[in-house]
Amino acid sequence: MTSSLSTDILIIGAGPTGLMLACQLSLYPNISFRIIDKNPSRTTQSRALTVHARSLELFAQVDLVEKAISEGKFIDTFKLFFQGQCSFRFDLIPIRVKQQPLLTRYPYVLELEQSVTEQILESFLNEHGVKVERDIEAIDIKDLDSTNATGVQVTLSNGEIIQTKYVCACDGARSMVRRKLNLPFSGGTYSESLFVADCQVNKSPVGQHEAAIFCESSGIAGVFPMSDNRFRLVGTIHEEKKENMHITIDEAATLIKTRTRHYDMNIINCNWISVYRSHHRHISTFRYRNRYFLLGDAAHIHSPVGGQGMNTGLQDAHNLAWKLAYVLTHSATDRLLDTYHDERSNVAKVLVNTTDRIFSFISNPHWFTKFVRLYITPYLFRFFIQPVLNHSQTVRQLLFRRISQIGITYRSSTVYDYGASAGNFHRNTPLPGDRFPYVIFDSCHYHLVIFENQPSPKLNRFVELIKIKYSKIIQIHDSQEENIPLRFEGAILIRPDGYIAYRTMVFDTDHFQSYFAQFFSQEMM
Repeated sequence: MTSSLSTDILIIGAGPTGLMLACQLSLYPNISFRIIDKNPSRTTQSRALTVHARSLELFAQVDLVEKAISEGKFIDTFKLFFQGQCSFRFDLIPIRVKQQPLLTRYPYVLELEQSVTEQILESFLNEHGVKVERDIEAIDIKDLDSTNATGVQVTLSNGEIIQTKYVCACDGARSMVRRKLNLPFSGGTYSESLFVADCQVNKSPVGQHEAAIFCESSGIAGVFPMSDNRFRLVGTIHEEKKENMHITIDEAATLIKTRTRHYDMNIINCNWISVYRSHHRHISTFRYRNRYFLLGDAAHIHSPVGGQGMNTGLQDAHNLAWKLAYVLTHSATDRLLDTYHDERSNVAKVLVNTTDRIFSFISNPHWFTKFVRLYITPYLFRFFIQPVLNHSQTVRQLLFRRISQIGITYRSSTVYDYGASAGNFHRNTPLPGDRFPYVIFDSCHYHLVIFENQPSPKLNRFVELIKIKYSKIIQIHDSQEENIPLRFEGAILIRPDGYIAYRTMVFDTDHFQSYFAQFFSQEMM
């Protein structure tokens, strides 16, 4: 065995979640961390395909969004077909053109292969002097003392023994860390199997910027565009195919042609096909015994509905990274780390439950569910949901906010139960816990945005306090200089991850210090 080596953070797993966590941590020069992965190289398979607006905002914080957009393909339209008839159409171009930037600067659904996403993130790490240590597996973990006050010892497959303050498990649905900690992964496995194939398609039933789901009595199929005239083809598998978990490309092509009713479609050059059983599971605690954090598929897995999985893992990493960094470098208290579980576990539970209900409905083979799906649901979409969507901008916004994950809020978290708001605000003013959509600030600082038109003694004292006591972590901005389209009196404090931490109309310095002291020790001040 190699003698123990110390590091602040050990990231186990270098998929998109682990890579995003490492990218965010690399922005803090005084933090030591390592990222390992048991695989000898990055994936070459497309796997997770959809990158939503909120994830693009994370890419923007590290100046990678233009690269991601240039490598991907926008989805302009999503369609739902029932027995060959299109009953629902959601056009994203109006969202992109008419509602920017009130929702987000990146009102897109981007199809970007996971292999490319990983390449973009790993290149960023390499440019910042960080190398992913591949073909290395964590084989054992144990606390350094009975109270877990000093850290964790991790044994690696290459013989190294690492002592680390924190372990971040980004090691997927079969997480070694989760198993070693004996954490229940509650939920279930769907009875239906799915096949996924990436192929070139001629005479596709959808255009190069369209995605569609097709519902038939024999099952469902999905067609999603990729680069180079390739398409992602997805479908449920017949009962007799469940046991061997294998399907040929010819069999998959037949299912796709039958369910899309495009029998002249030509499917060729399939470079990846896989069969799997989808799960819906999540753990009860995202932080365990103070030193262990679980992220991404290690903490939650769900059906592929809406392309939510990878995006949720990226946001887990984004939420945790700055909190770890602030505890390690800015004397933040341990309570700040507790908010990772408080905020992200609820997001995961809602997501798992929502995608479970949708996937169970569209894939359930029971005769009654199938009858409702094929003969009642199309009429609801065609004669009720579609007209409402066409005529209501509010409904279109709500739908996009839900799909894109920009609507995620942490309002209900206990972190905002302790004096995070001072003054009587208009009901339309953003609340603590809401995402602040108007500006994407850097992810290493808090940002105080001041909306006052005229200076006042109270405001001056408040700003002076920030400059004297909090200048290391809080940057001050003027709302007019940032072109923020909000008009009210007061100020909003934005966290490094873009969510609102605090707001004030009264500029009470004692109130602000009492709130901030919950998460930062006096040593920092």
